[in-house]
Amino acid sequence: RTSFTRTTARPSFKEASIAQIFDPLSNMTFVGNIDLRPSYIQNYDIRYEYFGDFSQMIALSFFYKTFLDPIEMTYYESAPTNFTPANLGSANVGGLEFEIRKNLQFISETLKDFSLNVNMSIIESRLTFSESEKARRESSKRTGEVVGEYRTLQGQAPYLINSGINYTNPDKGIQTGLFYNVQGKTLEIVGDGFRPDVYRIPFHSLNFNFNKTFGKDRKSTINFRANNILGDIKESMVESYGTEALNFKLRNPGRIFSLGFKYRF
Repeated sequence: RTSFTRTTARPSFKEASIAQIFDPLSNMTFVGNIDLRPSYIQNYDIRYEYFGDFSQMIALSFFYKTFLDPIEMTYYESAPTNFTPANLGSANVGGLEFEIRKNLQFISETLKDFSLNVNMSIIESRLTFSESEKARRESSKRTGEVVGEYRTLQGQAPYLINSGINYTNPDKGIQTGLFYNVQGKTLEIVGDGFRPDVYRIPFHSLNFNFNKTFGKDRKSTINFRANNILGDIKESMVESYGTEALNFKLRNPGRIFSLGFKYRF
């Protein structure tokens, strides 16, 4: 399948306003920007899909996008502890996506109730510097640093992985799965030349879910969930050429376990 589309990403009410919203967790203030322009995106896609029995499939996709005036988060010029959305240049994004849904019965008959789901993307993004951003970065670069003509697009991860192993047995009323997802290091706040870029560090999320129905007409359900089994933390780091990365913000969500019961009348 191939497709070409043109889409528009308009700023939210908060972004295109004069709102000032303080975040006590990060000690920073969001400042709206009433001069924001909408982003215009051209999308080129080509996708090959092969479908098997019982919703099994394998797919490979190539995509390419061009952005005019993408909306990115950057520092507010007159206040280093404030950040604001802005149109900072034009960008291109291209990548490959692989997806598979496969029953594991082909390995052994005893695995007929198990299935594997994997979705992986590898992405390269380039935003061409505006004249003002390039000038600021050039004026504040360190010895040996090369600014170049582009950087990665804010909010765009270089890779994404979503995967899971599912077990479903309708006769026993059991549905369970183990799921893992992660995205690569992502530019979170664009530096202004004098203040460095902020990157979101990969967060490895491993979650488990178990459902069991029982009783007459299977009206009762027990559900058990375990989130963030690996106990990973969510953190962002300030990165500048020739210096050690420093912590910008950190949150430890901890491991979360929940047990629920539902009865359907």
